[in-house]
Amino acid sequence: MIKGVAYLGLGGALTNKKEKELMITRVVWTCVFALALSACVGPVPNVSESFKLDDASEQGVMVGSVKYKGAVSGYKVYFRGLDNETTGYLEAGKGLMLLPIPPRGDFSTIKGELYATELPAGEYEAWQWDVHSGAARTASTRPFSIKFNVRPGEITYIGSFIFTVTKQLGLTVTGVSVDYEERFAEDIAILRRDYPNLVGEQIYLGLERGLVKTDLGGSGSTRWTMMPVMVPAGM
Repeated sequence: MIKGVAYLGLGGALTNKKEKELMITRVVWTCVFALALSACVGPVPNVSESFKLDDASEQGVMVGSVKYKGAVSGYKVYFRGLDNETTGYLEAGKGLMLLPIPPRGDFSTIKGELYATELPAGEYEAWQWDVHSGAARTASTRPFSIKFNVRPGEITYIGSFIFTVTKQLGLTVTGVSVDYEERFAEDIAILRRDYPNLVGEQIYLGLERGLVKTDLGGSGSTRWTMMPVMVPAGM
């Protein structure tokens, strides 16, 4: 029968009752804090397959992609409005998987997701990335700013963020390099496939043709979340 909870990873198992209670309290508040952050910034939804542009709309459609080379993890790029309060992120992969089944992506030659989402017209910037891989979270350490404009009633292509895994501990990703590239032909082919009502619509190119920016945000810094491990009483 399993009765106890030992927290491993910092100093071994906790045997003192007060130490256990203190650690449980810390873990609970860490979870509450993480939930509060996730409530403030969330993934942006894609438009429906039947979506049509509205010339009279005050919103536009942002199209971009997140791709990765390496182990399955949750690869995120965060953006924010510079003249409005909109925030969100684009994500490819999964940070935690209950079953070891890689998520199905949009591309045949690389793992990743295409995003086509409505946003209020205005100026935005992509400014941060992170990778959630099991108990590890790796975040960008150098500031960067990829600016783009969303035009009312139009489609804006903002480019592709490509993560390449550079460090791993087992299946856990602890280091990446991130490139930002113009992959218009590759990405728009998926847009045309998945959103038939947008076929034939003009798309505003929000970055230079052939643009490549490497090492976006540095190699990152990794933090570990202490995981509770159930152990039989008396051990």
